[in-house]
Amino acid sequence: MSRRPARRAVLVLAAITTLALFAVSSGSGADDQRKRGGTLRLISSGDVDSVDPGQTYYSFGFQIANAVHRGLYGSPASSLKTVPDLAAGQPRISGDGKTVTVRIKRGVRFSPPVSREVTSADVKYAIERTFSTSVPNGYVFTYFADLVGAPTSPPKTPKPISGITAPDKYTIVFKLKQPSTTLVGALVMPNTAPVPKEYAAKFDNKTSSDYNFHQVASGPYMFEADESGNIRGTGYTPGKRMKLVRNPNWSRATDYRPAYVDTVEVQEGFVDTTVGVRRILSGAADGAGDYTILTAALMKELTTKHKSNFYSWPSGTQYIVMNLAKKPFDNLNVRRAANFVMDKNALRLAAGGSTVGATATHFIGPEFKGKGYEAAGGLAYNPYRSTNNAGDVTKAKAAMIKAGYADGMYDGPAITAIVANTPPFPQQGRIVAASLAKIGFKVNIKLVSIDAMFTKFCVVPKNEPELCPSVGWFADFKDPVTMLDPIFNGKNIQPTNNVNMSQLDDPAVNAAMERAKQIKSSKARYAAWGKIDKMIMERAVVVPWLWPSIPNVISDRVVPGKNYVVGGLLDPASTSLR
Repeated sequence: MSRRPARRAVLVLAAITTLALFAVSSGSGADDQRKRGGTLRLISSGDVDSVDPGQTYYSFGFQIANAVHRGLYGSPASSLKTVPDLAAGQPRISGDGKTVTVRIKRGVRFSPPVSREVTSADVKYAIERTFSTSVPNGYVFTYFADLVGAPTSPPKTPKPISGITAPDKYTIVFKLKQPSTTLVGALVMPNTAPVPKEYAAKFDNKTSSDYNFHQVASGPYMFEADESGNIRGTGYTPGKRMKLVRNPNWSRATDYRPAYVDTVEVQEGFVDTTVGVRRILSGAADGAGDYTILTAALMKELTTKHKSNFYSWPSGTQYIVMNLAKKPFDNLNVRRAANFVMDKNALRLAAGGSTVGATATHFIGPEFKGKGYEAAGGLAYNPYRSTNNAGDVTKAKAAMIKAGYADGMYDGPAITAIVANTPPFPQQGRIVAASLAKIGFKVNIKLVSIDAMFTKFCVVPKNEPELCPSVGWFADFKDPVTMLDPIFNGKNIQPTNNVNMSQLDDPAVNAAMERAKQIKSSKARYAAWGKIDKMIMERAVVVPWLWPSIPNVISDRVVPGKNYVVGGLLDPASTSLR
């Protein structure tokens, strides 16, 4: 061992750096003076992608999951710090970086009908089930693939993974093929929320698990359910409503969530954001679940006349997905032409102009200052530059000529764009179509609900159209790996819940990502991801157009708890009423 001091020092430093992410929660369960009780009323345009903690992977789903389930680690309201949640403290990382040990808290109990103490075996099963096709998960092969025994292709139903062990009721151990700061960071993800195997296996051992309709909670709230635990029609009617009530087995002594309100009700179907926002401002509702972009008129009104009812948080990247598995976007130069011709300024104006964020010139945005943004070129890197970001038809036609279109104009069949039906997305869909029309494209726009856009079309490769323009991506945790690997690594393409919507599978990009994930120095790792951002832009995989500040509207009676992990959306478990 004395012959390898440098190697050991690097691994120990990496462990210390990673552990710094996990600050111990202070004041867990501490009381304050805010009002308790009442019903928090949320509205949404569509449904969540899933209420199963092992499947959900977009912001509205995370908003609900954070109130119902407890992962190993999490972030308190209005904070980006990662603190122990179900875990009893920081993860312990071995000297060689290949073993991660987590102790979990005693006294955390499942909601009825299971009503027993949560154990480490429940966390083990929760992660294992998300590797299966019956519980399709959009990130497990990205963040947990380094586990010893992890499948390289998903089994049909959950199978044990040798690299996850539960040596006693309160200890879970992860054995890794190689050191992975990525896996440690991913212990905040909702697939680490416990799932009782003896109860859930009968639901999971099907072609498609229906545990989501029979789930049990570990957090302060649970979906209202009948005596058997069935939540369908009581706590959850897909596309219509959700109702969360208190988990009678929850103990505030073990949780950082204050859980002020007694009930959380979600009414879905408010597609017109103007109607929805008016409902919130009038006090008929308290906040929204999936209103991540509003119309320009609403943004102007909110930022001038209703400042006390409005706040925003910079988060993520808005972008246009081009399906590389379909013509004509299998051609690099066609994709470059689409990037050159896109009127990003018009898209941004439709969403509120300067109040909604900065025009995106590549993927890793300014929220990652010091963590890859500068390495990716910052604002200076703009490979598809145009005057006022309004598009450059001349450059676009030149790219089309390189693609084989003699006059620089597309002459193939019409293409389809699946567009969210919540304003301002329809208008933005028309802007995308008008931009592409300048180089000969005819775009057929199909309007669908936001949840249908994801669950039925854009994340299901066999149903995915040529374009999905209404897409945004938030970081899962504050490392640039979370902005690029899930959605651009070819190994993440799967039949359902596929977040690599462009279906990029480029060996050079894939290899660069795998190398970057193994870099121990934070600075060097961030620089590597910055270079990968440039590789993706050189391949013109998507059209990033906005680094947004996510708008949030609240009623006068709300004292908000803000979930910064998902753009500042109201955190039901930390919001109180006046």
